[in-house]
Amino acid sequence: MRKEPSSVRFPSLFLIPATLALGMAVGAVGCGSSEEETEGWESSQPTATTAATGEATPATAADSMKSETRRLKEQIDALAAENRTLTARNAELETKLTEATTKATAAPAPSTTAASAPVGDVSGAYNAALDTFHKKNFQDAASQFEAIINSGTDKLVDNCHYWMGESYYGMKKYDDAIKQFETVLGYSGSGKRPYAQLMIGNSYLAMGDKAAAKDAYSKLVSTYPTSSLVEKAKAKLAKLQ
Repeated sequence: MRKEPSSVRFPSLFLIPATLALGMAVGAVGCGSSEEETEGWESSQPTATTAATGEATPATAADSMKSETRRLKEQIDALAAENRTLTARNAELETKLTEATTKATAAPAPSTTAASAPVGDVSGAYNAALDTFHKKNFQDAASQFEAIINSGTDKLVDNCHYWMGESYYGMKKYDDAIKQFETVLGYSGSGKRPYAQLMIGNSYLAMGDKAAAKDAYSKLVSTYPTSSLVEKAKAKLAKLQ
């Protein structure tokens, strides 16, 4: 009897590619989803901030600027006061240098019956009066300089008139100051003359008489062209134009 060959069943070949393709597709979908989730997680992370960098907040910066402004203003005020003192000292040194290199012919001292004070005493009194002026005790300084003048000495008289004028200027007695400065101009050999001329201009300017101030400054420039004060006078003239 003829035996029928036993049938062996094999999966159809056309099903294998389909199954394989389906698996690959599922794998592809899964991988793509994982990458997207990773990208999404990374993009959702908080960005670095500058909160911990130590940068000043606007309020802190403003306070710092105010403090710096106050500090600079205090320095400017201190420098202005120091400049005033240095200017006065410079005037004294220039006067002493002039007296040491030239024999100035002083104008006659005011008529007085008082005996001339010894040179040493006059110098000491003069320095004491200057110290009083620099301490801004203008009234006392003016009295001390006047006492030296009235002592009958012929030494430092022009300087005493100048500093009397500065003292009156400090007290805002500008008319009295101008009289003293004009007296200084009468001493032909005095090294204080350019300074007195400048202060005449300053006094008129403080009084609000700009025309007289301009005349005074212009006279300084034309009369004392080699003076160190010429540039200062020119600067003041420029502001009055």
